[in-house]
Amino acid sequence: MKQYLVSKITQLVMSILKWVDYRITGGDSGMTDEEAIAAPYEHYARIRARASIVRTHRNRGWMLLDFDDVQSLLLDHRFSADLRKNPFLSKMIRMAADGRTVSFLDNPTMLNLDPPDHTRLRKLANHGFVHKSILALEPRIISLVDECIDTVDVGSGKPFDVIETLAKPLPVRVIAELLGLPQEDVSRFQQLSTDFIGITAIGNSELMDIGTAAAEELEAYFDQVITHKRQHPGDDLISQLLEVEEQGDRLAARELVSTCIVLLIAGHETTTHLIGNGMHLLLDHPEQMQQLRDNPALIPNAIEEMLRIEPPVQFTVRTALEDVEFSGQKIRKNQLVMAVLASANRDPKRFPFPNDFDVAREDVNHITFGYGIHLCLGMSLARLESKVAFERLLARFDTMSLAEQDIAFVPVPLNRGRQQLLVNI
Repeated sequence: MKQYLVSKITQLVMSILKWVDYRITGGDSGMTDEEAIAAPYEHYARIRARASIVRTHRNRGWMLLDFDDVQSLLLDHRFSADLRKNPFLSKMIRMAADGRTVSFLDNPTMLNLDPPDHTRLRKLANHGFVHKSILALEPRIISLVDECIDTVDVGSGKPFDVIETLAKPLPVRVIAELLGLPQEDVSRFQQLSTDFIGITAIGNSELMDIGTAAAEELEAYFDQVITHKRQHPGDDLISQLLEVEEQGDRLAARELVSTCIVLLIAGHETTTHLIGNGMHLLLDHPEQMQQLRDNPALIPNAIEEMLRIEPPVQFTVRTALEDVEFSGQKIRKNQLVMAVLASANRDPKRFPFPNDFDVAREDVNHITFGYGIHLCLGMSLARLESKVAFERLLARFDTMSLAEQDIAFVPVPLNRGRQQLLVNI
């Protein structure tokens, strides 16, 4: 009974605050949550047309929509990535979670920490993501991409699903090999990675239950793996993390588990969405796909444009550590600030014709991978995997077109990705 009442009260409060936000931000057009997930960029553009920084009540804070503001926020030490430093927000999240584990509060990773803890963890984890080491993986990634594409039944005349065939299995197989995990566990990781994101759906009991269960299973799994690798080290990333020292420091047991989880999830889920989103863009713009066929050297630039116009991670959040004057507004201590990366990447003051997909666009200086100290650790790997994926797809199939289908997006607003993408060949 208590759980039911807490759930209903939380839903009522969120509904009231959502209505207030819609009135403030221009959302009184009647856009539902489902429509906002399916068409977020129109929503952001409508808000941005009113103001570059707006007050929101649902998160007791602010929303930043312009490129310069988002970039400045991510460099500003007066704002924290550690939401445990915000007592009000932590309490609200705990109430909405109703006794469930909240990973970014209970077991924070380097994504949710500030210096000096963030600095220490990132230095230690960075040993496995040196750029030249990542580039050395290209032959193996080519082999894995070809293995995935070989499963397509070309003679059947039926469309194939790019997500299930390539975008899902490739990144998780690569990161599993990097971490030194058995390939027979890959399908298990795929499902757990998808389920884990439900933890971020505060207020959605069903998704949070699924996410909490996935987190607990991942923690137990990595506990066993780490115990084994302490006794039987290899040349994999987990073994390196166990052995490496940085100014006499090492990862504590709990830190090592949380680091492994974030490397698995971040190294898999976002790259899956990058490949799926990018392929959909090419299928929707066949003239752009033809440009890449005519000039494959444009593929790396095309990937940057894909990251700009359809970022796999739509926003990030910070909490104010003190009263702050920012972009002409007074942001109070403990107020939350949502930096909308997806809006910043389409800021017309920064990008000419920002809603146009152009694989040859010059100066594609997007902010999808973040900025400052939290710049994405795995961005070189994501770029390499997607480059090989598009190179091999275009080389293997002379023609590709979008099959008739209803496109479904992942149900968590933080992420942007297709759940299926059927392609005719």
